[in-house]
Amino acid sequence: MILLFSGGIDSYIAWHYLDKPKTVYFNLRTPYTQKEIKTITGLIPTTIIDHSLDLNCRQIGEKAYIPFRNLYLAMLAAKYSDTIVIAGVKDDDVSDKNEQIFLKFSILLSELENRPIHVISPFWNMTKEEIIAWYLKKYPAHKLLETVSCYSKEDTIYCGRCPSCFRKWCALRANNIMFNFHNEPLMKEYYQKALEGHYIPERNALIIKLVGDYLL
Repeated sequence: MILLFSGGIDSYIAWHYLDKPKTVYFNLRTPYTQKEIKTITGLIPTTIIDHSLDLNCRQIGEKAYIPFRNLYLAMLAAKYSDTIVIAGVKDDDVSDKNEQIFLKFSILLSELENRPIHVISPFWNMTKEEIIAWYLKKYPAHKLLETVSCYSKEDTIYCGRCPSCFRKWCALRANNIMFNFHNEPLMKEYYQKALEGHYIPERNALIIKLVGDYLL
């Protein structure tokens, strides 16, 4: 098994959940790569740092969207193991990170490589706040604050303004780990989407409650 470790909460919790498997980080040469590498080497020093892929030119918008990112990563990870773990969660809203698409990745890679390859996540039945709740029953909360999920170019693991930081803010605050978010217009944008039912019911309800309590 190989776990793709980004330095973020989901993959860090997956490392504990799966009893600390081998990890790899793919340096995509994005504006936030260096702070991810710094975080990774601090949290799991044995992580393999793979420099074979440059996707910086394919990044789009403030959400740092890279088309086919997880397919690229799965293809490269196949050289390390037949079982590839990418830590997707139930409330992910990304076209290339869900249970159905990972099954298609598995079929495609198995046919291309002529060997069984499985692309999986252990968390398809759990939301981000639920995997954090699982972690907090066994492990210290302060390590979660050392993870990085920030797309800002700033040398900080939490800018408190980008979409990724907002999601981290929601999931941690739902588990009574309190800190601030500083982009009110973005909060209101997510709040409106939640009111319109854009996400799964659990995520809609969480955003409506947390943002409502925080701003109103």
